Amino acid sequence: MSIRQFETNQVKAPFLGKPHYPISGLDQLGLNLTSERIYDLLLPGLNNVTQRIRYYSFYCWFFDWYASTIRNTSRSKQNSYLRRAEFLLALIAASKDLGGVPGITKALTIFESSNEIIDLKLGTQEGASSEGSYWKNPRGVLGQYYISSIKQMGILGDQGDKEGLYIRTDFDHQTKVSGKQLADAFTQNTSDSLQVFTNAIINNSITKQELELLSTDFNMLVIPDNSSEQLLLWQLFSGVDRPKENQETYFRKETIKLLLANIGQDQNEDKYNQLSVPFSIYSNGWNTEYSTTEKLWYFFILEQFWSVSCTGCLDAFLKILDEQSNNNWIDEIVLIENIESKVKDIFETRGINTTKDLFFKSPFLEYSIQELVELSKKESDPYQKIALALYVIQKLYIENETSINELLTLSNTFKIHTPSSFLMAHNDFDSKRDFTISQFIKFFMTRYVINRHHFVALRKLNATQNSAKFYREDGMIRLVDHFYYDYSSPRIHTLFDFMRDLNIVDSKIISLTNKGMEYLNNIEL
Repeated sequence: MSIRQFETNQVKAPFLGKPHYPISGLDQLGLNLTSERIYDLLLPGLNNVTQRIRYYSFYCWFFDWYASTIRNTSRSKQNSYLRRAEFLLALIAASKDLGGVPGITKALTIFESSNEIIDLKLGTQEGASSEGSYWKNPRGVLGQYYISSIKQMGILGDQGDKEGLYIRTDFDHQTKVSGKQLADAFTQNTSDSLQVFTNAIINNSITKQELELLSTDFNMLVIPDNSSEQLLLWQLFSGVDRPKENQETYFRKETIKLLLANIGQDQNEDKYNQLSVPFSIYSNGWNTEYSTTEKLWYFFILEQFWSVSCTGCLDAFLKILDEQSNNNWIDEIVLIENIESKVKDIFETRGINTTKDLFFKSPFLEYSIQELVELSKKESDPYQKIALALYVIQKLYIENETSINELLTLSNTFKIHTPSSFLMAHNDFDSKRDFTISQFIKFFMTRYVINRHHFVALRKLNATQNSAKFYREDGMIRLVDHFYYDYSSPRIHTLFDFMRDLNIVDSKIISLTNKGMEYLNNIEL
């Protein structure tokens, strides 16, 4: 319903409907799809929430045990037993005051408030709503976090055509790991206390003394060193990317090599920066001799530089809109012209003639693109933030002129090309090479920031949710909300955590263990 209808008294009856709830997110301009396709190609079998690698072998053991002992094909029955087992793992961690295990918050509360015997229903809320249980999702941790990734690895699958009823796989292949192998290896490492764990699942209760007995074998943070389980998990993730597919690729293995080599360098941070690998590749410039994996990580960070810079301009635009509008509607054209004028002033303080100098003529600053992006992210003045982001975009265009065709070929080869990719923007910018700086500021802010967000917000709009950060009507514009933005997570932090769990990376400091050095030197590509 338009403002004009209200202004001209054309509304004949009250407009009734459900309210829209605002939603946020990092991708307010819809520019991250290409990046997401790249890291999904490079790191299959991982996601951003699967923190512990040992759950991969645990789930193989659980479904092997369930099929041989419980032997019930009811999905709800299997899920009930699964939730008991998951909550048990959380209780074991709680008994030792350990973190990093799903469900630990609820488990700590129940462990501390319980006497000697703990009823597992207190945590699983079996037979009732899962709301308020150790895990809100009724399908448990597996169903919410792990199952898609584990299926990709070929170690679990659906039982026949019964989707959601899971079994571990069993096959014999020289270079691939089956679910049966992992189940057997997990059994070997837990044999001394396995009966205590399975009895607790069946009886739906456990004592604190029994939790103590389980605390070593069922610690999901530690895999016994040099065990079959440890070796098989390494082979699983350093093996073929997608075991169920005929075409064999090893992007994940090659990324592990890049990660371990990067960790081997001097680290100045307390926490490993998961973008270090793509940052270092991009900083060396495009190289036709790069491996396909390196080229894809170059492509990933290129897309991220593009996305973060554009999104930073939207963030700055919203701040300016907030300051100028006083929580009211203002003229959109006047606002854009004001932004153009202020940003031009910033360029001209550097001795640049914004009405004569071409935007794509030569780099404005000697900073690297990574440095410029960081400066833009940290900048509190919105006009300065936009100027810095424009420096990034200009430099991205210039630095990738010679590699754009190879990047396009790479993108088409692996079917990761999208209309929002920087490659499409680069092609658009080719036709704007005669734009002055002044012309480009107005063009970019209108097309790639304001119109782009408006388009993406409309596309995401549904019956109850709205991601729009501003509303437009009859040439007027009004602020709705602000948002947070940053780089997308490419799953390398998960890979790093897995390498720690496998004792390849030191669990306390950012360095390789002796095992890690051995693997780095011997990994074959």
